[in-house]
Amino acid sequence: MHYRKDIQILRGIAVLLVVLFHLGIAGFSSGFLGVDVFFVISGYLMAAMYDPGKKREFFLKRAQRLLPSYFFVIFATLVAAAIVVKPNEYSQVFTQTLYASLFSSNVGFWLENSYFDKSAFKPLLHLWSLGVEIQFYIFLPVFFWIFKKFRLGFFATLLGSATFCFLMVGISPKTSFFWMPLRVWEFLIGYGIFTKCKFSPPSKSGAAVWAGAISLVALICIPLFPMNGEAVGFQNGHPGLISLLVSLATGGVLNFGLPKIIEENKISDILEKIGGYSYSIYLAHFPVIVLFLYTPFGGTRIRANSFSELIFLCALVLASSVLLYRFIEKPTRKIKHLRRWVPAATISIFVVGIGGQWMQNQIIPRDQMLVYEAWTDRSEYRCGKLFRITSPKEISCEITNTKNPTHRILLVGNSHADSIKQVFLSAAQNQNHAVYFMVENTPLMKGGINPEKLILEAKSKNIDSIVLHYLSKSLQPSALHELSNLAKTEKIQLSLILPVPVWSRNVPQMIMEKIEGKRELPIKGIDDYKIENSELLASISSIKNMRSYDVVETFCHPKCQLITSDGKPIYFDAHHLTLTGSKMLEGTIQRLLLDLASPISPIDAPPKP
Repeated sequence: MHYRKDIQILRGIAVLLVVLFHLGIAGFSSGFLGVDVFFVISGYLMAAMYDPGKKREFFLKRAQRLLPSYFFVIFATLVAAAIVVKPNEYSQVFTQTLYASLFSSNVGFWLENSYFDKSAFKPLLHLWSLGVEIQFYIFLPVFFWIFKKFRLGFFATLLGSATFCFLMVGISPKTSFFWMPLRVWEFLIGYGIFTKCKFSPPSKSGAAVWAGAISLVALICIPLFPMNGEAVGFQNGHPGLISLLVSLATGGVLNFGLPKIIEENKISDILEKIGGYSYSIYLAHFPVIVLFLYTPFGGTRIRANSFSELIFLCALVLASSVLLYRFIEKPTRKIKHLRRWVPAATISIFVVGIGGQWMQNQIIPRDQMLVYEAWTDRSEYRCGKLFRITSPKEISCEITNTKNPTHRILLVGNSHADSIKQVFLSAAQNQNHAVYFMVENTPLMKGGINPEKLILEAKSKNIDSIVLHYLSKSLQPSALHELSNLAKTEKIQLSLILPVPVWSRNVPQMIMEKIEGKRELPIKGIDDYKIENSELLASISSIKNMRSYDVVETFCHPKCQLITSDGKPIYFDAHHLTLTGSKMLEGTIQRLLLDLASPISPIDAPPKP
């Protein structure tokens, strides 16, 4: 295939969009769409390069092109993390390197949370796309066989992948985002342009080439419009309608090319140069940004604190990208003995990772390690990783395994309900109750399941009791009152576990600052709690058919606790309980469950605050 400057220009635009997005630059909040551009280009190039009679040569060239720089970045990130970051973040980095070494970063991040979640420390998050791409290469011979064997194989695969992708983005957006089979349609747009459009080198003049220019303008403009990457549904979600438009615009440039007047100017020359470095830029930029901006317990930070810091960070990204290209990517394109080199690289990463953990365990005192371990002291997320996919129409799941239960309970709430879920279900099982839990994270909240739908769900599962637990500001009084009226009509018992005390800063971080002698822990008492929750307390005082259960006495006696007597944090961030912290509510939960045996009476009604 002859050299095409327009493809390098596309690569340059795509990597700039991604980098500017990851730097948090205003106006590029949709820059993640640059990855969609890369997928279409990759499909086009694979169609040009793949020869079924030379499979071994194809995979060798792909490995030589991608793997040395790929493994170097993984290794360098792991070494840097062992020196720079704390144990709770280092363990996350080590896990990410293991998935990356097996070309399955996309699977690893799918098991955690969405791409856009920044609560965890993820300097190798960008490798999800390399996981998708390498998996596509691995299955390329299978796709080629299907396309050759069945006349409509190509179109069926493209439409099938796109259809499932767009349907899944309405159920589990992160699944559409991370899973290779649901991204194949983007590769196949590029693949189809090369194989189905009777490819010939695009002309640099004539009317058709201006279709390529229009496609380029659309490609540049579309990602500049803000979009919510976590939205649900084809129209607003990702990958959805916008991804489709970006992919088609990329395909338009690949098919029609670009006019001479666009290709032959200084801006295009710069974009071409950037396109040549795009792989190294993509690999290097994100670990540099995240490690440079690292603060303990701060998650994945991508926004510089000042303009001067941003300039320095850009220079650092540029320098690391050039060094990676000059000393790793370019010299290793003809590397030999990959069969031995790749396993050796994977083993080295594993050894360094274990060594880093051992080193930190030897250096860091036990009382500090207990604080760092708070991040992992929590239960599996809501209904599990696969429930939305295996049961897309369900809005609640059973989290107990109780036969002939005495009561069927629906636990309702946001992430605060999730943090006490494990302790709640253990107590319920001990009393022979069945517990169901909401799949969504926002029931009764703005944009979430409304009270009427919640009651309908309760009736469909023969629920006789609903238990609520939220962050105070998350629960809308109007929704609570409506739910109360509906529950009374349907004779469903209603209980509320009042919000736990919350803090303005990350609790493990504050504890570490206390240990290191930097500052004292903040002080909060029962009166402070009542003031912070006064609106909710006033609202529930008029709801007579709902029992409310106070928790402030559990955590504040009289001052609110942040840490247990044996040194374990009660929270893993500013307001979510650890499993250790949630176990402090066992007595409250057991009392709530015992109360289900008796109908509510006036004495049970919450007092006026």
